[in-house]
Amino acid sequence: MTLTITPEAESTTAPPPFAWRGVLLVSGLITLVWSVSAFRFQLAGDELYYLACGRRLAVSYVDNGPLIPLIARLSDVIAPGSVIALRIPGLLFLIAVSVLTAAVAFECGARPRFQILAAAAYAASPFIFAYTVLDSVAIDVAFQALIIWLLVRWVRTRRDRLLVAAGVAAAIDVQDKWLVLMLGACVGFAMLVAGPREILRRPALWVGLLIMGAAMTPALLWQASHDWPQLATNAAIAHETAQSDGGQWGTIVAIMIVTGFLGGGLGVLGIYGLAREPKLRPYRFVLIAAAAMIVLVVASHGRSYYVAGIVPALFGAGAAMLSGLFDTASPRSVAVLRRLFTVLTVLTALLAAALATFPYPKSWIDIPNTSKLGFLQHYGNDDWEDLADAVDIVATSLPPEEQARTAVVAEAYNEAGALDHYRKFKAIPPVYSPNRGFAEWGPPPDSATTILWVGYNDSPEQRAFLANFAQATPTLKLDNELGIAGQNHHVTVWICREPKVPLSVAWPKLTYMIVPPAS
Repeated sequence: MTLTITPEAESTTAPPPFAWRGVLLVSGLITLVWSVSAFRFQLAGDELYYLACGRRLAVSYVDNGPLIPLIARLSDVIAPGSVIALRIPGLLFLIAVSVLTAAVAFECGARPRFQILAAAAYAASPFIFAYTVLDSVAIDVAFQALIIWLLVRWVRTRRDRLLVAAGVAAAIDVQDKWLVLMLGACVGFAMLVAGPREILRRPALWVGLLIMGAAMTPALLWQASHDWPQLATNAAIAHETAQSDGGQWGTIVAIMIVTGFLGGGLGVLGIYGLAREPKLRPYRFVLIAAAAMIVLVVASHGRSYYVAGIVPALFGAGAAMLSGLFDTASPRSVAVLRRLFTVLTVLTALLAAALATFPYPKSWIDIPNTSKLGFLQHYGNDDWEDLADAVDIVATSLPPEEQARTAVVAEAYNEAGALDHYRKFKAIPPVYSPNRGFAEWGPPPDSATTILWVGYNDSPEQRAFLANFAQATPTLKLDNELGIAGQNHHVTVWICREPKVPLSVAWPKLTYMIVPPAS
């Protein structure tokens, strides 16, 4: 097979002015709408886990870098227990990505109103709603979008300091997730295929890569000294994704759904423009890199958000393509496009308004909702506190002398994070878990001869753990039909006594990366 390398091309046309005021206003207002909903959601399982990581600061963790735990720690120090303080950083990053979406449109030649449209498309997409909580995804997407914008701008201006800045952005991003390595590999491949290959000869690029490599070294050394748990985490995520409904096809569908109506329209135009429009040809590497990322993610059973960092660039290219069509197409075609994107904008606004109503008040929930989106109506309630109350009740029912030698072991890392958080307010013994990052922090001390096991009803992980005790008694069950599995539904608190072997000996065989009950 012969690989055809396209000639390098360079864009030298100065773009229209950047619509700073309009872009910031639209991005800020839409994010403000999302924040009304975000501040009403209870702390999510991952947020509780990041708070636990923040209380155990390290250069790396089993499944993430140190950046999010550090942000969680600072937020909790500044405003202890505040959901608002915890989520403001993520919301600010989401505004930044909306601005970067418009910035790509600007670089590609979109007129101001289309730059604003690009920002609105990203800010109002369902993807944003999913990550208004403090999550590593929001920060990773922000820095990946920044890297792509810097590269797009370099293609137009050839200012080499942009390549160094991209390296600095990547250096920060690897403190959050390592997905930026996939982005870099796919962008490098795309530039070899479509150009500009000149970038590979620029010393500034290699300086940027050295900066990223130096920043990544502490985490690499940590991972190597801990037998590369990040690889085991990736394998566990692939297993969980493969076992979920839809599998690989579900991942493809999810990628399309989270772009939303307006974003989907701009995305299609962006793909077409990058493939066919001469003015967008210098930026074709974005299209090839996006295609490569999707192939890799789907083939490896990755999650749909793994490609989210390059999506803003597709929206920006689509906005530039739409701007050009409004300038060059026939009046009839322009009228059709105007009607189409008016409809997409209205649908996007309606969808955003509907999602912003979540979570429902607890009084509105009177029947179990097992649909894909059913969990959204619950997350504003106090289900994690129900779990903490249950463990508190069992722990305080023990004789005082036994309480002193009691520990809690939760089946899933998010359960452990929740109980670790609520220890500040309740009589919950020290919390451990054999799952994900908690497993790395070790087992309870051997002096803890009474263990409160908290887990899903009749799971394989539960059976394996209970087999290590001569006595294991189910003491309190949480089966709220209107609740959430793992929080206050399908959960049992067991009292385990008389360990057959010390947990320090049994622990290595009890740990697992896959989050129950996905196994």
